[in-house]
Parts: sequence; C-alpha cells; structure tokens
Amino acid sequence: MIKMYNILLTEGRIEDGYAYMRRLVGDENWPDTKPGFLGIGAGTNVEGVVDHFVREDPSGNHKYLMWLVKTFVNDSGFSPAMMTDLVKKFHTNIDRIENKDINSYNYDELKKVVEEAESRVTRSQKEKEAKKGAVKLYEDGRWLLVKPETLEASCYYGAGTQWCTTSRNDGHFASYTKQGPLYYIIDKSRELGRFYKIALHKNWEGHEEMYDEEDNRLDRDIMDAVSTILPHKLMGAIHNDWEDSEPKIERRSLSEFQDMLKEFMQTRSAAKNFSTISTESGKWSLEISDNGIWYWTSLENPEVEFQATPFLDNQLEIPFYTDDVPGMEEGLTFGEDYLERPAVSLNDYLDDNPTGRHHDYQVRMFLYQIYNPLLKKVFNDERVKEVIGKNFSTWSPGSWVSSYTFKYPPRPGSMTQRFVDYVKKNPGKTANQFYQDVLGYPRPRGHNNMFFAAIKDAGIVELNRRGRQFVYTLGPNHEKWKAGLLRKV
Repeated sequence: MIKMYNILLTEGRIEDGYAYMRRLVGDENWPDTKPGFLGIGAGTNVEGVVDHFVREDPSGNHKYLMWLVKTFVNDSGFSPAMMTDLVKKFHTNIDRIENKDINSYNYDELKKVVEEAESRVTRSQKEKEAKKGAVKLYEDGRWLLVKPETLEASCYYGAGTQWCTTSRNDGHFASYTKQGPLYYIIDKSRELGRFYKIALHKNWEGHEEMYDEEDNRLDRDIMDAVSTILPHKLMGAIHNDWEDSEPKIERRSLSEFQDMLKEFMQTRSAAKNFSTISTESGKWSLEISDNGIWYWTSLENPEVEFQATPFLDNQLEIPFYTDDVPGMEEGLTFGEDYLERPAVSLNDYLDDNPTGRHHDYQVRMFLYQIYNPLLKKVFNDERVKEVIGKNFSTWSPGSWVSSYTFKYPPRPGSMTQRFVDYVKKNPGKTANQFYQDVLGYPRPRGHNNMFFAAIKDAGIVELNRRGRQFVYTLGPNHEKWKAGLLRKV
C-alpha cells in the first residue's frame, strides 16, 4: 500500500508540474514560447524545460519539481541546467542544511544555503570521494593513468584543464562515457608542457581521440608522437581495460517502444497534440487499430489514407503504405538513416529510461524529432497534394504567444479586414499611415506589434523597406488565404 501511495504521489507531482506550466503558457502556445513571455528567453521550448526538470530531479519522487518550475518562471532568470545543478547540490548536502524545505527559498537564498553547506565539506573529504569514482589502471614514478567513472572524479583528475568533461553543467562527461571509456593520462613531472594531462576517449567501435590540457583535439601525427613517449605498460593497460569494458546500454526492444508509443497516443494530451497534423496537403487525423496499425486519414479528402506504423513487424524502419495516391502504391520506407538525427540518436529514445526521467520524455522526443517530420515529408509531396485536390500554404508565427490564425473571410470591421483592404487599395503605405487614414488617430508606439508581425508571417501582406520607411503590399499567400488554403502550423 505504501509503495502504491508513493507511485501515485510521484506521478501526481509530475502531472502538477506540467499542468502549472501549461496554465501559464496556455494550450494554444504549448509547448514553445517566444520573446517577452514571462521573462522566458526567446525560442524556449517550455515543455522541454519541464521534461528536463522531471529527468534531472534528484529526489527520486520529484518533490523538487514544482519548485524548479515555479522558480524558473517567476524568480531565477537562470538556465534550467544551472537550476537543476543547484537542486542536486541541495539534495546532496541536505543533511548539513537546517531548513530542508526547498519551497521556503528563492533561487538566491537556496544558492547561499548550499554554498554554506558545501564550505563545511573539507578538501580532504572531497578528494577522498572523488578518488573513489576513478579506477587507477597504471602508475609509476612519472605517469598516472586513471579511468574516471563519475563526474566528481573527472573534475578532480582533470583539474587545471579546459576539458569539457570536467564541466558540471553541460552533460559532456555523461555523453562521452556513454559512447566509450574515458582515460586521463597524467605526467606528474610536467615535462610535456601542455601535454602534461591528456584525455583519451576510445569509443565502443575502437576509434580513439586525444585532447591536450586546453581541450584541443590532437591530430594523428601528434597522437602517434605522444604514444611513443608513454610507457608500453600504460598503453597496454588502456587496451586491456577497453577490451574488458562493455557498453552500459540497456536498449528496450522495438516492440516495447512501439507499445509505449501506442499507450501514449491514447492519452488525452497526446490526442490533442499529436493525433492531428497540418501539412501542405491539409490536415490529417490518426487512428490506431486494435492490432496496432497507424492509419492517417486526410480531413480534406477522407478517401485518401496512409498506413504509417513506427517499427512495423519489429523492423527498424517506418513504412508508408497507400493505395490512394498514384505513384506511391509501392510504398515509402524510411530506415535507420531517417531514424538517426544529429541531435537525436536511436539510443536517445530506445535506451531504458534512467532513474528520474519522465516516462513520456523519449516518446515525445521521437514524435517531435523523428516521426512528425517524416509525416510532413510524405504529406507535403506533390503527388499527395494533387490527389487531395488542394495545395495549402502553411505558416508559423514568429512568436508562440501569438494567437492569430487569420481565417477567411475575416470578421467585418476587424483589424484584419480593415488593414488588408487598406493595403490592397494603397500598396506601399506604412502601419502609421493606416492608423491615421483608417482609424483616425496617430499610432501609439508599438501598438498592435504582434498583429502586424503575425499577418506578415502568414504571408497575407509583405513588408519591404523603402528609404527610411517599412511599407506594406499584398503578400505571397494573399490569394491562398482568400481561397481558404492557408494553414497555421
């Protein structure tokens, strides 16, 4: 009973964290926001921020999550990584802190309390703990070879260098060690100058890279020269350790991940955000059959349908099938090249979730970064648009807080109707002139900036520089808008 209570408590805290941010942003703008929103930086993916907080909360039951979310919005002005780093320090040092209620602190107060607690830890204690996180593979009178297995050990043995793997805030150490072992070669005599500390990374495929103390990657000639100086036993220790090491990757099966996708897509939030998609051929709606087949149906022409099931038959691919589009009867299959992106690898969404990571994180990552772009690639195809019988133009606002959609026809007397009519009759006029000529008063500074930005982003009008002024003409999407073929995405 206690275990079930804890599970429900944890899940409730996660839901509360997402709900709090969603209320602030609004469903219309979730998951992203743009400049000027609650002081949050330009282009911030607020859903990604909450995902980060869920993933990095060190408590084990997400008791710090709401403090992170509220403080990010209302108080700190610091990056999510800096905030979670501070909370991790608070959690680590909580036994040394009298007031353990994190909700009683703002960011600066918590930072001060943590710094005071950390100052009580002696240097010898830190060294002792750091050394525990490294394996000493070789040592003689001059040379020391260690394999750091914790960030603390990496920082200790990498002290005095500019190695990115000694940074506490950017995750480079975890990223490197996930791809293969990391070794630090230290010349205690310092006779090698900037090479007195060398970081050697050997990935699981056997590829080696070396970095000097300034974090410069060494070319092959210099690597060979350095290797000739090092003791044979030291180099042999690296080779033997690498041979004995195994990737610390526990990858779930494709069918397991497919089940996760199906379960997620059947939730209410996913149904709203992921089960429809706007493309150049119009909107499409998803239905998942009882046997797990994903069907996408055109809302513009319900006779047109695609099957696009991720990892069908446990294959590392996404096939698209349709009998409704000439030229596509053979289907389209997107394999591993499309499932691996520079910023999103297979491991990012197929690895078993680390402790503390929100269970939806990898599913959302896959849908946003992999699946949805492939849907748009296919549904934007000229053959599809021809069958649908419509060729939509799509646009996205420069600000996620913008709620303008510009349906046609515009409401009589609305700002949209009056401004477009004015530009049509008076091309080359300014927004200030529109105010004076149509509204009958000078335009207040910055008034309706979001409207003018949105209608330009939509392509209904076009903004051009003429001398010292910016003037408006009808834009490239004006006729598509009048025909009802303009969609906001």
